[in-house]
Amino acid sequence: MNIILLLLAVPISISDMHSLVIPNIYTKVLLYIALIHIGFFGVGSMQDVVVSAVVLACLMFFGIGMGDIKLLGLILITHPYSPIVFIATILLFAAVHIVVLMGIVRRVPLKVPLAPSIFAGLLTYLATS
Repeated sequence: MNIILLLLAVPISISDMHSLVIPNIYTKVLLYIALIHIGFFGVGSMQDVVVSAVVLACLMFFGIGMGDIKLLGLILITHPYSPIVFIATILLFAAVHIVVLMGIVRRVPLKVPLAPSIFAGLLTYLATS
């Protein structure tokens, strides 16, 4: 699963940075791979699934894009780590991304592509765990 995620990280991030939209074709491919992964390894603890669902619902309430929510949901379902720590890592990378964009364009951006931060957080979390 990690190899597929890292292979699709580049086109998903490029698409998100260009149009602020993650095309459904990428999330569909990841869904099929995730279903195969879940078929072999299972979902994990029910507590992590519930916490992940609550965190994703909160992110949806705050206006995060649905492509980002779907991508995060697939990652959280297929990986057995703490969802709170993983989301905190992603939000840290997103904050750094916003600061860098503020330095480049000299104003606060209204919309920020989250896919690069998701994959940077995933790589960091995989490297440290």
